[in-house]
Amino acid sequence: MKKYGLELIVFITGAVVMALELVGSRIVAPYLGTSIYVWTSLIGIILASLSLGYYWGGKIADKKPEYKTFSLLILFSAFLVGIISLIKTPVLVSITNLVSDIRLAAVLAATLLFAPASTLLGTISPYAIRLRMKDLEHSGATVGRLYAISTVGSIIGTFLAGFFLISFFGNRNILIFLSMTLFCVYFLASFGINSRSGKTTAIILITMLLATFFFQTSEADNNIIDLDTNYSRIIIEERYDSDILKKVRFIRVDKKWAQGAVIIGEPDELYFDYSGFYRLAEHFNPGNKKALLLGGGVYTLARDYVRRNPGGSIDVVEIDPQFTSLAKKYFYLGNHPEIKSIHEDGRTFLNREKKKYDLIFIDVFKSSASPPFHMTTVETIKKASALLNENGVVITNIYSAIQGPKGRFFRAAYATIKSVFPQVYVFPAQYPQFGEEPQNLIVVAMKSNSPPPMTSSNPEMQKYLSHLWQYKIDCDLPVLTDEFAPVEHYLVEVIKDL
Repeated sequence: MKKYGLELIVFITGAVVMALELVGSRIVAPYLGTSIYVWTSLIGIILASLSLGYYWGGKIADKKPEYKTFSLLILFSAFLVGIISLIKTPVLVSITNLVSDIRLAAVLAATLLFAPASTLLGTISPYAIRLRMKDLEHSGATVGRLYAISTVGSIIGTFLAGFFLISFFGNRNILIFLSMTLFCVYFLASFGINSRSGKTTAIILITMLLATFFFQTSEADNNIIDLDTNYSRIIIEERYDSDILKKVRFIRVDKKWAQGAVIIGEPDELYFDYSGFYRLAEHFNPGNKKALLLGGGVYTLARDYVRRNPGGSIDVVEIDPQFTSLAKKYFYLGNHPEIKSIHEDGRTFLNREKKKYDLIFIDVFKSSASPPFHMTTVETIKKASALLNENGVVITNIYSAIQGPKGRFFRAAYATIKSVFPQVYVFPAQYPQFGEEPQNLIVVAMKSNSPPPMTSSNPEMQKYLSHLWQYKIDCDLPVLTDEFAPVEHYLVEVIKDL
């Protein structure tokens, strides 16, 4: 092998490992979400697999330090990376159907999909070190140099995947690209070695993977679009709703939770019942004209606000520009000068903004029922309060129960909001009398100290007001802070039943 062949190999395999970990998060997200449990499982299992590979690779290298064995380790690494693209859907569907606990499901998914390839990839660096080792006097320098090169490769792979590959290519395409890259590395490692059977095997495996890849049918015929953005994997699909006898278009970032939906052909109708409860703003702050929406999604709430409030305007903070583009293309977001799009994280917007609002709507979820933790803390609520006019109102959507173990997140969030606002009211959208049932809970927080009326002559408004929760809310959990906000832990009993 040429002088720097081993260095190039460990550099490339180091890059593949980190790219595989990042794309793994996008593969798992539509089925298990993007919670801390999913990331913990991916990182933990891949690190454990690499550690096993380091140990195993060193043992093999000491027994049989030859390029033929070394190249075969790379060959089967390439195959195992490629096979992920073929088995990911059936594996994840089976896990989500059989395992309800998100923590166990995430560990199983990471183990079944990524542990085999990561283990073999882990064998390559120690084996390369053994092949490069010429004398004990310079062994330290050899080990340090090759591990440094591998780490630099991992850094390049991280930025390549995070800044480029995931933004422009689908998950299957990236996996096949990584696999084919490793097959090329195999041919580099086996160059000049009499290994006809190995090369024949490599060609057969490449042919099998590419043939399956090109002839594999779509995973979901009713998908309009399936793409990766800088922030999430987005799936748009259409389904017929037998309850309303109409076709509905959904946008999702996981299989269990829709970030938005519209009834096809009826853009002004609200598909989700809970969305109508945001109209309570008209009751609690009549005559409002300046609103802020944190979590734009497909802008259904923003469109409803400007339609019902002539002369009003709303700033929409949506972190993902692709959501805005898709809202325009598929979800009836036309040219609305009253709607201003701001593509930024909601918390960073609150930190810097000075403009005052009559209303602030908060409807942020990263996946399933879980909001980003930093959007739930007392620091966030204080920032929101500071942006309100004297009689301003914050209306927040929380998916949780009120009572029992499934209501832990709500009670923590309620305590947090209550610590900032003098008046806080809760409206269960689906089951107003059942506190132990997870549902959309619309929380209205008022900056004013004057109690509002809880009845209305407007039949629609009275319907929403009739859902007011009038029972005790336990104060058994601490206020959420930037320092301590175990949102996923509080929601784990809710998420597993979705």
